[in-house]
Amino acid sequence: MADIVKKHNTSYARYEELINRRDELKKEAFQYHADYVREFGDLILELFRKKIECIQKKKTIEYCQAALNHGKSVDQAHLQAYLEKEMADFQTQLKDMVEEHEAALKSTVVTEKDLLEIKRIYHRLVKKIHPDINPAVTGSEELMDLWHRVSLSYSCNDLKALQELEILVMQALESASFDALDIPDIEEKIIELEREIKEIMETDPYQYKFLLADSKAVEAKKEDIKAEMKTYEDYNKQLDEILEEILGSGVKITWQMNCQ
Repeated sequence: MADIVKKHNTSYARYEELINRRDELKKEAFQYHADYVREFGDLILELFRKKIECIQKKKTIEYCQAALNHGKSVDQAHLQAYLEKEMADFQTQLKDMVEEHEAALKSTVVTEKDLLEIKRIYHRLVKKIHPDINPAVTGSEELMDLWHRVSLSYSCNDLKALQELEILVMQALESASFDALDIPDIEEKIIELEREIKEIMETDPYQYKFLLADSKAVEAKKEDIKAEMKTYEDYNKQLDEILEEILGSGVKITWQMNCQ
């Protein structure tokens, strides 16, 4: 593979440095998000379940009230079909949250030694097949697939996968043929990378870093979630009372929440 043309000034070095910095921050943000889910996931899931329970009951009330206003009886089968349709997006969101929580709980802690090796391998691969460093890579389906796998392994701190991928990348590059490349508009790209880095550091999930480092803030956050759950519990009781009024004393509705 031909060497990429590097400017004699410091632009190329700065560009490569910023790409590595951005990707490192993205990975840190990914890890902070997993830490956040591990810390608050149980409470967040419980809160969301209470929210969708209230939403379903509110939709039931609206459905029943509309039927009664038109002098019609409430068909339970039609009501259930209506609720399943209305609640589908919420159930999908809940399923995704459960899977995210389970994945966070399964993630393992990586040693400092392994983290350093992960960083070294990734930086070597960035020089060779990062599409922003070598745009010609985008023309190779094999190299792009390898790059996506490298990015995922880096985000997940999977040292073994990166070690194996480095071998595959070297094999793929042996058979690749690229002309010498320049990086067009490098100064503009540097400015954009600096903007992107600033945005990552100033927003969630990277900002979770500071919350998670403060034990008092963590406890305060948990208390806030519990307080919000209490409001939904109270609201749930109010909705039950409204349903009792609409459907008549002694009438029961069997809730089929399917909450995972």
